[in-house]
Amino acid sequence: MNDNGKQLLTHSRLSCFRTCPQKHYLRYEVGLRAEEDSTALRVGSAFHRALEAEYKGEDIEAAMTEAVPDPYDLALVAAMFHAYRERWKGATLEVIQAEETFEIPLLNPQTNAPTNVWRLAGKTDRIVKLEDGRLALMEHKTTNRDFTPGADYWVALHLDQQLSIYVIAARALGHDVQTILYDVMRRPMLRPLKTTPEADRKYTKKDGKLYANQREADELPDEFTARVAADIAERPDHYFARIEIARLQQDLDECAWEVWQQQQAIREAQKSRRWYKNPNSCFGNFGVCEYLSICQGNTLTGEIPPGFRISENIHPELNQEPSARAGQAAQIEE
Repeated sequence: MNDNGKQLLTHSRLSCFRTCPQKHYLRYEVGLRAEEDSTALRVGSAFHRALEAEYKGEDIEAAMTEAVPDPYDLALVAAMFHAYRERWKGATLEVIQAEETFEIPLLNPQTNAPTNVWRLAGKTDRIVKLEDGRLALMEHKTTNRDFTPGADYWVALHLDQQLSIYVIAARALGHDVQTILYDVMRRPMLRPLKTTPEADRKYTKKDGKLYANQREADELPDEFTARVAADIAERPDHYFARIEIARLQQDLDECAWEVWQQQQAIREAQKSRRWYKNPNSCFGNFGVCEYLSICQGNTLTGEIPPGFRISENIHPELNQEPSARAGQAAQIEE
């Protein structure tokens, strides 16, 4: 909840409910989160944190280290960030606003009256001025999906609710946004090279050295950074893409209705205290749902399951203080 006692409705929350109402219940009603984030989430968060630190004039290395303390995750993010800066160093974009957290009224599309239950919230990456003078909402994403020209990735973005919500919010905050500049970087799939077990080692007959694909010691973080950076530099088009995505007023109006209908569905579930499961989402594009073991074992018994914690902030992406509601979410209800 915010200071006015209204619940916050974010794109992440809406997406979670559409994916699986039971997942929404566990994450946003109970505040249940996995104790450790996935590598993809850690890397993506650290990359965004580095971009934010650069804009604010903060210590970039310290920002990345805080986000990913693991030295090899840090090495990966460092290579990505420096390659990103090198790739787009010639682009002339004037940053108008960066990392802006918004919280605006959620309006009934038919009456234009605000709901007394929700506030629409989120955090935009940047508002930039393009060379031709237009203002653009700029979003940065890291992914391991295929985003070559014509890929499904781009088709889906033209329907993406998050982008429409952020355009609506940017305009509500006084930014005359005319387009979206979508900036995507592929997460390198390279991993640190490990020491070859003694039993698996093979040596050349000529000079008694290990085969080229075997190692006597683990790859150091600095070596890993250099190897990732070299791979990115060798094929930049594989790793980077930046395109404009349009949003017509018709798209924004349709989004407003979608959000309104979805919040009604969430409120109905809250009132009835019923959250149905969606088995089709247990195994998705991003791997196995972190709550599968809970749903599979029906372990909603009042105890926090192993490997989970109760989060004091159900909207960590907003970088806000923990809400009173989230702090009270210490029990799992049947």
